[in-house]
Amino acid sequence: MSSILKVDQLKDSGGNAIITSDGSGNITTGTGMGKVLQVVGTQTDTVFSTSSTSFVDATGFSLSITPSSASNKILISLHFMYGLSASTASACQLLRNTDVIALGDPLNNLGNVYAGHGNTNQGFGNFGINYLDTPNSTSALTYKLQVLRGSGSGTLSINNRNSGTSTEDRIGSLTLMEISG
Repeated sequence: MSSILKVDQLKDSGGNAIITSDGSGNITTGTGMGKVLQVVGTQTDTVFSTSSTSFVDATGFSLSITPSSASNKILISLHFMYGLSASTASACQLLRNTDVIALGDPLNNLGNVYAGHGNTNQGFGNFGINYLDTPNSTSALTYKLQVLRGSGSGTLSINNRNSGTSTEDRIGSLTLMEISG
């Protein structure tokens, strides 16, 4: 003789759900904080260049994710190689949908990111950031990189040094991880 125990939820002695079932075979484990629930990522070797002194979207650096709970966080990991063709400065910012969430305007001295400075055909480097966002949402969210060529002249190039004149292309990446809150 066999027995079957059917439950929707198991709780610990403190009343916290440790296992929950939706009745369709989908099981969710407890509310432990810091678990990675989903990961989406992209890599791109697309070279993107701009001479804009206003922020523009960088091709290949946009991803969407839909959090499963409004209390969860999104860990954003961004990395790219950049090059500057002339004596100039550059900056970048990270957006969630249309809102700037990290980095910001390089000209206001509010602790924002200054990506680099170059002398004629000499400016290049790597840029990387990890940012933990608290979107408070269960709607689809799009994260993207924007860049600008600031003061000076010349061109800012992403995934290529020296504004596209070099054959030393690099691969950039953007990864989003939903972390239980």
